[in-house]
Amino acid sequence: MDDRLIRIRESEKRSHIETYTNEKLYSPNSWLQQPIKTVQDILPFFGEYEELRVLDLGCGVGRNSICIAEEYKNIDCTVDCVDLLEMAIEKLEQNARDYGVSKNINGLVQSIEEYKISSNSYDLIIAISALEHVDSEKSFLRKLADIKNGLRENGIVCLVINSNVREVNSETKEALEVQFEVNLPTERLQSFLGDVFSDWEILKTSLKAQEYDIPRGGIVSHLYTDVVTYVARKCWL
Repeated sequence: MDDRLIRIRESEKRSHIETYTNEKLYSPNSWLQQPIKTVQDILPFFGEYEELRVLDLGCGVGRNSICIAEEYKNIDCTVDCVDLLEMAIEKLEQNARDYGVSKNINGLVQSIEEYKISSNSYDLIIAISALEHVDSEKSFLRKLADIKNGLRENGIVCLVINSNVREVNSETKEALEVQFEVNLPTERLQSFLGDVFSDWEILKTSLKAQEYDIPRGGIVSHLYTDVVTYVARKCWL
């Protein structure tokens, strides 16, 4: 692991620990106050399923996976939840107990690039602000292919990815090292997604510029990003 990757992952670890320590899942006025809308919007696609297999890459403390498990806890539903941060998985498992879905949640401490996705094994794979944190562009492209291969017929992929990211010190406006392992130009990212899932049914694609503050080791970074949302279904066209 090179020095840049070590710095970024240490910085992200500190930032996430601070967030997960200070904010409670689904609390009002919190970054974790609700699942993202795109995940909520696609849940009805599985309304007639008797068995559901879900993978949440970069799951954190369960912002999205807990709501999926809650929605389908009365069927045979398992959500595999992968995160590099041990504290995140510990909080996820506590949240699963609090929301009565422990039997549906399977927490795994592992990096996204190392997690092996078996062929034709999932009905839904989500990666929300996660794939940009794999260790390289090569791993990013490999993981997109793994996701495609890992979905069953009619399975859905739901991706939210930051691109073209810039960070500045919120007080001094000094440029900071971007704390994202993979920081692709937006058009290149969109091209990758279009190429990998070219023969699938596109359910949603959007691009939104965002900016927000995030703690970075004693300072506050003001982050600018293009947020690319991409949802597609394995329904051969």
